[in-house]
Amino acid sequence: MPRFHFPRKRLFALTALVFAVLIVFVDKNNLMDSWALRNKIRGLEEQRNYYLQKIVEDSTVLENLKDDEFLERVARENYYMKREGEVIYIVK
Repeated sequence: MPRFHFPRKRLFALTALVFAVLIVFVDKNNLMDSWALRNKIRGLEEQRNYYLQKIVEDSTVLENLKDDEFLERVARENYYMKREGEVIYIVK
């Protein structure tokens, strides 16, 4: 009865292929999920940096709103407020 002989190179290649499939797709800490989580973390860090920048900008505006001249300028530009007797023309 002839014995089935599997060459060592093929056995090694098959073992490596099975191991790679397990690592990439099957394992609970697989590479696909790791990549997705890494991308999500990168996006959340970008959002964090954006909001930290917005906090700095808004804090500056809030501090400047304590100045009456700045407050009047913001009210005129953004809310179209006017002094008594003035006429405002909005050009867009």
